[in-house]
Amino acid sequence: MLRTKKEISNEHPFAKKAKTDNIKVVGLSDKMSIKDINEYIRRYQSGEGVIEILPPELTLEELKQLENLAKKRS
Repeated sequence: MLRTKKEISNEHPFAKKAKTDNIKVVGLSDKMSIKDINEYIRRYQSGEGVIEILPPELTLEELKQLENLAKKRS
C-alpha cells in the first residue's frame, strides 16, 4: 500500500505541521516603518518620550512587542 506525502510528513519528527488555528498576525512593519521602529528604540534607550512617534492604531500586544525589541537591543 502506498502512502501519500502528507501521511509521511506527519510522521517525520521535523516535518512542518499545518496551522490549525486561523489567527492573523500583523507585523509592526505594517503599521510602522523600520525608520520609526529604530527611532522608537533610540528614544526608549535614551529615556526620551516615545508617545509622539507611536501610531494610534497600535494594540497593547504590539506595544509590548516594541518594548521587548528595545530591551533586547540594549
